[in-house]
Amino acid sequence: MFKAILSFFSLIIGAIVGAMFATGDDTHLESDGDALDVDLTATVTAKQVIYVDGWLGVAVEAGESGDTVALDISAREYQFTVPTALSVSKGDTVFIDTAQVTGHSPDGAGYAKATGAGLIPLFKATADQDANDIVTGVLVTKFN
Repeated sequence: MFKAILSFFSLIIGAIVGAMFATGDDTHLESDGDALDVDLTATVTAKQVIYVDGWLGVAVEAGESGDTVALDISAREYQFTVPTALSVSKGDTVFIDTAQVTGHSPDGAGYAKATGAGLIPLFKATADQDANDIVTGVLVTKFN
């Protein structure tokens, strides 16, 4: 009988404690959100624009298939190489078409200035595209 009463009180206390810590009630800071770890299924180089695990950003380090690497998704200004035909001007937003990705790398045809299904914003240009197809821009992928 004593075991049954003890078991009953254990259930009641467990329910009360569970209710005290319902989902979202006990939130803890995990990181600053400027970078996150992603699991690679293809080889990448450091500083390469990559799309992996549903995230678009810049690889902080090199890695091979099976590796976990940090992906920078912070609002930092980078120099991006874009396809010659894209013609990017200061103020333009450049998008990546997630259907145009080989391994984790966007193909040249995957860069666009239009919006639409499957397009994720990569950066907002802070300067015009130069003769070497380099565009300086702020990474804007953080919440996409």
